[in-house]
Amino acid sequence: MNLGSLLFSRRVRQNHALEHATITILSGMIPKLSISARSSDDGFVIFGDVDLGLLRRAMDEALRRLQAGEAELAIHPNCGTNIAVGISLITLGTLFGLASNQPRTRITAAAASSLAGLVAARPVGEYVQRHLTTLPDLTGVRVTEIARRKLFGLTFIEVRTVQE
Repeated sequence: MNLGSLLFSRRVRQNHALEHATITILSGMIPKLSISARSSDDGFVIFGDVDLGLLRRAMDEALRRLQAGEAELAIHPNCGTNIAVGISLITLGTLFGLASNQPRTRITAAAASSLAGLVAARPVGEYVQRHLTTLPDLTGVRVTEIARRKLFGLTFIEVRTVQE
């Protein structure tokens, strides 16, 4: 058992991979696409209004390509994992810098350490996605439902999946 399996269920990781791949393909179909999403055990939710026909085409292509072995589609540069890793690295860098024994260099050390955290955020975030938060093996996964919902004037789309 790996760390990713301990932290996130297999289904969450698979749905997260499908979510990323779908958004990547959808972004190619819709210039300036502005949505966000959140994965769960039973699928994912897209926050934003998207044409359901385009979404279905993007999702079908994403599923087919992931099942054919295009694992890189599971990694997305704007994933919240990258943001969380970046904030963590910057915070740790700042704390280490401020813990310096040299009072005159604390601010410089904190700034340099924070900058190092910022630079490392994306590659480390993508590593975390690849090994902990996504699983591109979608063997037996299929989409069972896509439904548009509105709540308090906000549109979101629920996507349900199952693994057979």
